[in-house]
Amino acid sequence: MKKTITILLLMLFCLSCKAQKVVVKDISNNVDMNYLFARLDSKDIFNQELWNGGQYVKVFKISDSKATPEKYFEGTDEVLTSLIISTVPDGDYYTNSKLYKIEGLCNPTILEIKEEEQFRFSIKIEYGAFNEREVEVFELVGVQ
Repeated sequence: MKKTITILLLMLFCLSCKAQKVVVKDISNNVDMNYLFARLDSKDIFNQELWNGGQYVKVFKISDSKATPEKYFEGTDEVLTSLIISTVPDGDYYTNSKLYKIEGLCNPTILEIKEEEQFRFSIKIEYGAFNEREVEVFELVGVQ
């Protein structure tokens, strides 16, 4: 009897899960989003929590042909890199978020993301050719 009830409950649970309706949307007409996802480097994502989980920062690298001046890399098909920086409160992307783009960087390396005063943070980036590296600090504002 227990076995029968268990099987019935399990079947009821499994069948109720089928009630979801899965929808596939073609969003290829969103040219900017399509460009970003096509060029996103999924291996090199930088995550950092700020203010004890009050703010989350993610940095994505994209190979950005739109930010590369013509003939910048003479004789090659290389392109500059841009950084897409997303900041969200408590990891909740739906309520509010900010998105920044730092573009036109050659071989960037994130050295540090540092908390400043509340909701402000800095990101220190090293970039440039191997023999001409520069370090720059960018001040950004998170979600308030």
